[in-house]
Amino acid sequence: MVVFGDSLSDDGVEAEGESHGFLRNCNGKVWPEYVANMLECERYLNYAYSGAKSGIGNFYFDSFSGVQWQINQFLTNNKFLSDDPLVILQTGGTIDFFGGDSNVTEVIENIQQTIQNVTQTLSSGTLVVLSLLDVSNSPGVQAAQDSEGLQEKLGSLIAETNRQLHHIVLDNDLGTRRLNPFLRVKLIDINTIALAAMQSLNTTEPFTHHTPDLMPQAIYRYAYHDLWNPSTIVHYHIAKEIVRQLQQF
Repeated sequence: MVVFGDSLSDDGVEAEGESHGFLRNCNGKVWPEYVANMLECERYLNYAYSGAKSGIGNFYFDSFSGVQWQINQFLTNNKFLSDDPLVILQTGGTIDFFGGDSNVTEVIENIQQTIQNVTQTLSSGTLVVLSLLDVSNSPGVQAAQDSEGLQEKLGSLIAETNRQLHHIVLDNDLGTRRLNPFLRVKLIDINTIALAAMQSLNTTEPFTHHTPDLMPQAIYRYAYHDLWNPSTIVHYHIAKEIVRQLQQF
């Protein structure tokens, strides 16, 4: 199982062996770790970096760690994949919009190129593409100045990107699934999963243990680990649904 993505998918740094990423943005396991465990994968590689944009760069710098850069690094070491691999692509794009980019076209072009690069190295196997997670209702956005305007802008950009992503992957004539009949290609909308997981949880503020009246088990009532990133509870539900859909494939 090979994973590419941004802050949602970064599982932190390893002290030994092959390692990618910067840090885990969660209070527990992130969804790729849950998926790898649930599927009992023989090998698990996670190239995701926190802050990764859809292209080459990062929210904080331009030189490396973006999703396209991750793919390039992977392809440098893996010219050809066999043995029925599972590739899960969290395309990036949300970080681009956070950085002030309002050009959906550029993000879509990056995503399209990324998917094309991945499929060119796969002769068989499964490619799962995840929709962009809508963070327009995260605590960080809710607490921002001009919260309402920012919510509307981010929500609109992410929704339009996801609409075009659906076309890229599933179009009857030119979609990834149509053009690569030797692959099992699946597009999964993680927003419906996250919304269902957060339904009965506190979504207005992240959990903190820096409070004198904290009660046991309180952490399980919060949807967010910090201002932007969901808790491990939400990650678990995302992973469980990914596995369920893979098993039905």
